[in-house]
Amino acid sequence: MRRDEGYIKFSFAHEAAPAPAHPRLHDLMRIRDDLHEWELIGVLPDGIGYGNISARIEGTPKFIITGSGTGLKFPIAPGHFCEVVSFDIAKNSVVCRGPLPASSESMSHGAIYAARPDAGTVIHIHDRTMFGLLIQEGAPLTPADAAFGTPEMARAVGRLAATLPPVAVMVMAGHEDGLIAFGPDPRSARDALWDVYSRSRRE
Repeated sequence: MRRDEGYIKFSFAHEAAPAPAHPRLHDLMRIRDDLHEWELIGVLPDGIGYGNISARIEGTPKFIITGSGTGLKFPIAPGHFCEVVSFDIAKNSVVCRGPLPASSESMSHGAIYAARPDAGTVIHIHDRTMFGLLIQEGAPLTPADAAFGTPEMARAVGRLAATLPPVAVMVMAGHEDGLIAFGPDPRSARDALWDVYSRSRRE
């Protein structure tokens, strides 16, 4: 995994606030903890975290997402989430509110929500075996020169998401071992990753 995972590259304005409310928050927490147990979300030995999960606030471009530096947290709690109020890919900036600042992949999540009005959940994980299997299978992937945490990556993710089915998994070719799944709800995105996870462990 790239050493820059877990570091916030964009500029952000963070307003301290209580944990966000969301009708799917408890589903998100259960699924995030499943992903943590599968080691698809977590923290490296040197403390750098990886992976995050988000859900759109229905009828808006806003979304809630696991906060920065929460890879080590288990079980996850409402206070480990924040709300992304707005984002600007061109300016590489995010406005968020909650107990913690937003995850370093917030713009990629936002780009999917902007490109896919039917997307309700986005999950970003890391796994070398799944990454290799999907590359071998010819899965959809972003350009290798679109690096983690950059406007280029966010734009590439949004463009690719717009071409895919309502539930899909894509490879982040410029973000080593990185994958993104999205779907209309948390379980559909989780199940898409579980399918790849299960197949990768049988190979």
